[in-house]
Amino acid sequence: MKAFFSPFFAMLLSVLLVTACGANAAKKDTASALQEDMGTGANPTSLSKDFKAYWYQGKAEVNSYALTQARYGELRNGEAVLIFVSEDFLTEEQVKYEGGSSGPRTEILKLNLLERFNTGIYDYSLMTSVFTPVDGSRTLKTTCSVQDWCGQAYVQLNHRNDAYEYELRSYFEKEGDKDGKLAADWLEDGIWNQVRLDPAKLPNGKVNMVPSSTYLRLTHKPVELVLVEASTVVKGDTSVFRMEFAGLDRTVEIRFGTASPHVIFGWSETRPDGFGDRTNTLTTTAVLTHQVMEPYWGMHANADDAQRERLGLDRMPVR
Repeated sequence: MKAFFSPFFAMLLSVLLVTACGANAAKKDTASALQEDMGTGANPTSLSKDFKAYWYQGKAEVNSYALTQARYGELRNGEAVLIFVSEDFLTEEQVKYEGGSSGPRTEILKLNLLERFNTGIYDYSLMTSVFTPVDGSRTLKTTCSVQDWCGQAYVQLNHRNDAYEYELRSYFEKEGDKDGKLAADWLEDGIWNQVRLDPAKLPNGKVNMVPSSTYLRLTHKPVELVLVEASTVVKGDTSVFRMEFAGLDRTVEIRFGTASPHVIFGWSETRPDGFGDRTNTLTTTAVLTHQVMEPYWGMHANADDAQRERLGLDRMPVR
């Protein structure tokens, strides 16, 4: 019996060890991949050394702005935050890669833009997310949600089959729930990422563009392409990208660093604001006050609350 079982158990033990080691290696590889995707991406070789050194260091760029926002015919004080980070994006599902799919992936630069301001007794909270391939091709996806004490609205655009499919879900009667499709042209929401990726590829002259999701929701306008006159002016260390929406009587300017990594110093939006006899032409402005590079996804303990001061957040009173 001993002569029979010894080789058998030796072989079985060998198989079990190989299987266990393979499983552990697979777990290790998955964990490594997940760690790399937490703000580092796959570090594609086609990108410049400067770009990779800045955007693939395992951190996100967090920018805080002093916001003066036009709403109901008056200017309101608030705050805005722009968070840029590189990620792996599942190309077909159009969601963040987290290790659970073997489908094709696209390296993207993600922007989360948050804006908060008060209007009298109640407040507004706006968030826009933009996912743009690092090669500068068409933005793959944008989402936007707008909340105030009256209700909320949500809009999403996905780039599929050389078109943008959109869905709008809104509390308001005239907007209702809508789904539609647009030609795959420029998105104002995608301009922010294009500034960071390569300003030389920004549109120039007359182009068709979907206005920003927050503008469309605050003014209750349809999701559609409109004609825009776009231009870039270089003023030494600072450049300005300007968009004139003639049909909307609206002008947007984004100020950014001429040199890489093209930090966004601020922006302005001039347009009619308000309703009825309280309509005025006002200019919303945002000015950069703080910037840090941090792996924010790991900074969620109570002890990390103090880090908000480094970003100049909580300037607004809590109501």
